[in-house]
Amino acid sequence: MREFIKNIIGNEPYEYQIKASELLLSGKNVILSVPTGAGKTWASIAPFLYAQKNHDNSFPEKMIYSSPLRTLTNSIYEDVSNSEFVKNSSIQTGEFNEDIYFDNEIIFSTIDQTLSNFLCFPLPLSQAQANINAGALIGSYLVFDEFHLLDAKRSMATTIGMLKMLGNLTRCCIMTATLESTFMEELKNSLDNYEIITLDDFPDDKEKIASLLPVKNKKKIEVSNNTISAATIAGLHKSKTIAICNRVESAQKIYQDLIELKKVGNPNLKEISTENIICLHSRFFDSDRKEKENKLKSLFGKTPLADSAILIATQVIEAGMDLSCDVMHTEISPINSFLQRAGRCARFANETGEIFIYNVLDAAEKVSLDIAIQEEDKNEIRRLNNKYLPYQKTDCNYALDELKKYQTLDGEIPKQLIEKIAKKTEENLIEKMRMIGGGGFNQGKIRESWESCEKNNYRDTIRDIQSVEITLIDDYMVSEVALFPYKYQSLGMYKWSLVGWLNKINNREGKIPVEEDDWLVMSLQPADDMFLENDESTKYELKKLNPDSYKNLPNQVYINSKYFGYDKGFGLNWQYEDSFNNSSPKRESNKDEKDFKPLTKDTFYQHNKGLLSAFEKDFLPKLDFTFAELAKYIEIPELSKDDFIRLIKLMIVLHDYGKLNDTWQNPMQKYQKLKDPNFQNGVLAHTDFNKNDERDIEFSKLAGLYKRPAHAGVGAFVAQDIIEELYDNEILKSSVSMAIARHHSSLSSSYPDFKITDKYYGEIKALLQELDIEINLEKEDFSGNLDGFETDGFHERMLYLFFVRILRLCDQRATENLTKYFNE
Repeated sequence: MREFIKNIIGNEPYEYQIKASELLLSGKNVILSVPTGAGKTWASIAPFLYAQKNHDNSFPEKMIYSSPLRTLTNSIYEDVSNSEFVKNSSIQTGEFNEDIYFDNEIIFSTIDQTLSNFLCFPLPLSQAQANINAGALIGSYLVFDEFHLLDAKRSMATTIGMLKMLGNLTRCCIMTATLESTFMEELKNSLDNYEIITLDDFPDDKEKIASLLPVKNKKKIEVSNNTISAATIAGLHKSKTIAICNRVESAQKIYQDLIELKKVGNPNLKEISTENIICLHSRFFDSDRKEKENKLKSLFGKTPLADSAILIATQVIEAGMDLSCDVMHTEISPINSFLQRAGRCARFANETGEIFIYNVLDAAEKVSLDIAIQEEDKNEIRRLNNKYLPYQKTDCNYALDELKKYQTLDGEIPKQLIEKIAKKTEENLIEKMRMIGGGGFNQGKIRESWESCEKNNYRDTIRDIQSVEITLIDDYMVSEVALFPYKYQSLGMYKWSLVGWLNKINNREGKIPVEEDDWLVMSLQPADDMFLENDESTKYELKKLNPDSYKNLPNQVYINSKYFGYDKGFGLNWQYEDSFNNSSPKRESNKDEKDFKPLTKDTFYQHNKGLLSAFEKDFLPKLDFTFAELAKYIEIPELSKDDFIRLIKLMIVLHDYGKLNDTWQNPMQKYQKLKDPNFQNGVLAHTDFNKNDERDIEFSKLAGLYKRPAHAGVGAFVAQDIIEELYDNEILKSSVSMAIARHHSSLSSSYPDFKITDKYYGEIKALLQELDIEINLEKEDFSGNLDGFETDGFHERMLYLFFVRILRLCDQRATENLTKYFNE
C-alpha cells in the first residue's frame, strides 16, 4: 500500500494516508480530519484505485466524490483526472453536465447533485426520470469533502440520514479540516462502522506536512476596525494578495475600484499588470471561470509565473484550490469558513503571511443598527443584517470576537477557536439532527421526497440558499434554445438576488427601459403539443415570465441580454451598460442534439434481447460488491449472485409485457403499415416514428398511437404474482414490481385493462424459455392499483431504486443503440 500511494502522489505518503486506505479496504468507513493542504484528497481516492488495480470485489467499483462548492469540484476534478492512474472519470455540476446519469466509474459532483439524485429529484433530469439516479449510490464508494461546510439542518443532516439508510450498501469517507472533536465522536456514534482519523494520532506527520511549516508565526492575524476597501488592499499589497468578500456585488465593486486605482497610477500597483488583477466568484460562465482558475494556479501556485498579482474573490476559493498568498484580506465569516479562507495564506512550506480581518458593517452602520434595534425598525435591521449574507450575523460576530484575542494561527490555535465557538454555536448539534421527525437526520423528508419526486424538496433537504441557473440569450436564440435547452452555458445565482434585479429593471431602475411587450426572463416548459412514444425525450418551448411570477422562478431560467450585462473580468450584472448584449457561449460538450433522433423500429424480442445484453455488458461485471451487500441489507443472506441475475433478467423480460396488450400492439402495427406497406406483422416494441416529420405525425394520428394505454403497469401487475410464486418474499415482490411500473415515470402505481392474445403472448414465452423460467403469465384483467408500494420501511425502496436504475438505463441504451447490444 505504501508503495502504491507513493506512485500515485509522487512522494512518500504520510502515515495517516496509509491508515485511511487500510481501514477503508478492510471494510471500515472513515471520518478523516486533517488541516488544509495535508493531502486529504489522495488519501480518500487511493483505496478505490488500489481496489481497482487489484480487482478487489469486496470494495465498490464506483466512486462518487462530493463537495459543497462548484469551484472545489472543478479544481479537484482537473487535478485528479489528469493523473495517469485515474481512468473513466467525469464531472457533474450545474455547469458541467458531463454525466447526468452518474454512469462513470469515478464521478466528481457537488453535494447538491449527489443528494438530489438520492432524493429522487435529480437536478439535471425531469420528474419523469427522477428515479434513475438514486440507485447509483447503492454499491458505491462515497467521499464527502469539506463536510463542515454543509448546511447543518439541511445538506449535512440529509447526508447523515442518507448514510444511515444506505447502511452497509456503501463504503464512505467523510473529510473535514475543521470539525470539532466532540461533534466527530457524536457523528461516529450516529453511524455504523466508522473510525476517526486525525493528526493527533500521527505526531510524526505533523512534523512533515509542508503546509504546517514553519511552526511559529506562519500566519499573523489582525482584526481591523474598518471595512474592506480597494484602497486598503492596494496600500498593503506586497507580492501576492487575496481578498475574500462574502457577497459577489462587493467583490465586483472592489475589483472595479482596484482597476480604477491602477489606471490613475496608484504607486503600490505600479509593478502589477492589469491582467494580473483578477476577480473570481460564482457568476461567471464555466469557460471563463476555468480560464481564471488556470491562471490563478499559475500566479498563486507553488511555482508562480509572475511576481505580483491580486485576486478578489468570494467564498468560491475557500476550499480545494491550491493557492497561496503573502497578504490576505477577508470579511468576517463563521469560524469554519474563516479557517478555510486562511488556508489560502502561506499555504506552502516555509511561507509566512498576514491576514487582515474586517467586519461587514462600518462604524456608521453599526450605530444605525443599534438605533434600529432600539426603535424596533425591522426593515432597517433586516437591511443591515442582510449584509452578513450568506451567513448569520451571530456566527460572524462569535468568530470576530474570538479572533481579536489572537495574533497568529500557530499550532493548536485553530483547534482552540473551533472548540470555543462550537460551545456557542454547535452544542448538541447531532442531537438536534437526531430529533428531526421521521427517524431523525431528515429521514422523514427523504421519504417524502421519494414519494413526490419534486424539486421543491431541495430547500428543506439540501440548502436554503435557493440557486437558479441562468442562461443569457437574445431574441434570435429563442427557437434554438427550445430545441436544445442545454446547448449554451449557464451560471448559478441566488434566486432572490435575481428576483431583486428583475423587479428593479421592471420598475425602470435598470440602465435600459424595458420595451412594451418585450421580455426580461423566460422559462423552459414542455410544449403544449408534446408527444412521447419512448417516454424519455421531451419537446420544449420558452415562455415569458410575468412580474407576478418572479417569486416562483424555476431552477433554470433564460434572461434577455438586452437588459443584463456580462463581462469576462467581473461577471454577470445589471448595472454596467457597457457589458450588455453578451450572450452565453456554447457548452464545450453538447450532448442533447441526439435526443431528437427518430426512433429505431425494433421487435419485442429484439428490444428485450438488447436490454439483457446491456445488463450483461454494462452492469453485471461491476456488481459483485453490491449483490453481496444487498443480500445482507434485506436480510436474505441465502440470496446469491445468480439469484440476483435471474431476478433482474426476469424483471427485464416482464418490463414491456404491456406492449403485448392488443390495444397497444394493434395501433403500432397499423402505424407501421401506413408508413411502410411492406411491413410484415412483427410484434413491435418501437416503431420508427419521427416526431419532427409531419407525415409521420399524420400517420400516428390515423393509427391511434395517441390512444394507446400506459403499458408499464401491466408487467408490474403480473410480476407480483410471479415473484411471490418464485421467491415468496414481499421485499423482492414490491421492489421488482415497482421498478417495472416506474420504468417510464417515477410515480406510476396503476395498470390499465389488458388482454393479450396468443399471437402476441408467444413472444414473451420464447424469452422466458431462453432464461429457463417456466411460468405462465396472466393474460387478461381489468384496470386497478398496484399493491405494496406504500411502506413505512426503506429497505424495499432501496432495492427498488437499485432495480429501476438498471432497468431504465438498459432500456434507454437498447432503444438508442440496438445494434450495439443485439445482432441477429
